[in-house]
Amino acid sequence: MIMHERTPRTAIAWLLLAACTPRPAGDGEPPPPPSASSAAAPLQCDDTPPPAPPALAASPAPSAEPPTAPYQPPPDPTAESTDPAPRKTIGTFDDWVKAYEGLGVPEAEKRPPRLRLARELALASGRIVFVRSGDVFTMDLATGIEAQLTRKTQRNIAPTFLGDGRRIAFLSNRDGMAWRVFLMNADGTEQRPITGKFAAWNGEPSFAVSQDGARVAYVAGARPPADEGLEELHLVEVASGDDQRIGQPAALGECTFSPGGDAIHCVAGEFDAEHLLSVDIATRRVRRLPDAGNHMFSAARFLGDRLLFSASETEALCCQRSQLYTTALDGTGIKGLGSFWVSGSMHPEVSPKGSKIAVAWSVRVGGFGADTWNEITLLDANGGADRPLTSAFPRPFYSAYGPAWAPDDHHLAFTLSLCPYYGCEPTIRSVVVVDTGDAKAVPAFIAYGGSASWSPVP
Repeated sequence: MIMHERTPRTAIAWLLLAACTPRPAGDGEPPPPPSASSAAAPLQCDDTPPPAPPALAASPAPSAEPPTAPYQPPPDPTAESTDPAPRKTIGTFDDWVKAYEGLGVPEAEKRPPRLRLARELALASGRIVFVRSGDVFTMDLATGIEAQLTRKTQRNIAPTFLGDGRRIAFLSNRDGMAWRVFLMNADGTEQRPITGKFAAWNGEPSFAVSQDGARVAYVAGARPPADEGLEELHLVEVASGDDQRIGQPAALGECTFSPGGDAIHCVAGEFDAEHLLSVDIATRRVRRLPDAGNHMFSAARFLGDRLLFSASETEALCCQRSQLYTTALDGTGIKGLGSFWVSGSMHPEVSPKGSKIAVAWSVRVGGFGADTWNEITLLDANGGADRPLTSAFPRPFYSAYGPAWAPDDHHLAFTLSLCPYYGCEPTIRSVVVVDTGDAKAVPAFIAYGGSASWSPVP
């Protein structure tokens, strides 16, 4: 079970998330910043003082007549002010379009749809865990009751329910600059670390927990003497606390456990050297899977008895063409899945019953520094027609990312972000839910925040 997305290894800048009505306060955790790892060493595989305030003037003595004020010339209307111009909040979509100065072209003819409310989803059950301002919250969708689970300093991020729905794993740096994976009950009680401290070289850390919660895999910055921006894969037995390094330092990310918990699959390498690797839990054997001439890999998800991933036939950012592929678990029989492709990165999430795939994709519109559009598209797991889920929200102001499936196989949660004025930081974020079974469904607002994960128990 994936617990946290790998930080993208291409230099893609992620934009924003959203609510129906913009609010000035920031909510949720920002997406991982873009980064690039150093050149990867291959894994060892079997087969490969502020100024003092001015003194107060003495009060003048009382007088029968008020003192005459010294002459002051009138202000020069042509003089330039030395004070910085105040930041202006732009309140309407027309204002956003008029003030926008980026290289991308705003879709001026579009207006964002009004988000529905959670009660309109008519969900009789369901719980979502999410992040707001560095703390973890849950929402009971049947009652609409929100609960805050963490109240610590620093950051608590990337929460995910485990397979029984009674526990939540998350990342926290409450003990200092280093990270740990923590475990807590679904009501926030009994919070305890289940890994030692570790550093992350490439943005936020990447980790995964097996569905039964017995093992944790995490990616940490490599220790000297092989710490040249490289990373190490660690496997922790939760019961004993035994922590073992697997393989040799490399560029790593997006690790996930197999459904049975007997293997780990990760993306390794950089750009033209990216590939998938597998780790057999019992033997600790590390294997590099064939790449079939592909590059720029991302995501390793399970689709039935096959492994689903995204890759590009080219290794150049200018010409990237990401598509979905599947392979047998031993890396043989790589096949393309459907015809959907983007000139950017793709991160698929398979629904619990394996019938649908939600693809979060990111494409930069223009040259370096131009806008990045972040969308979510729905695909049939058999490679059928694709359907955009987020295109009704005007670009470049909105971004959608982080899809997470409900156990009913058709409700999908994701993060919708909004940047309501020129030069703003992406601080307005909403967790929204959409019924993918309704072709005309509008997402419903659930809570301010991001990084949502569903309880696997209906």
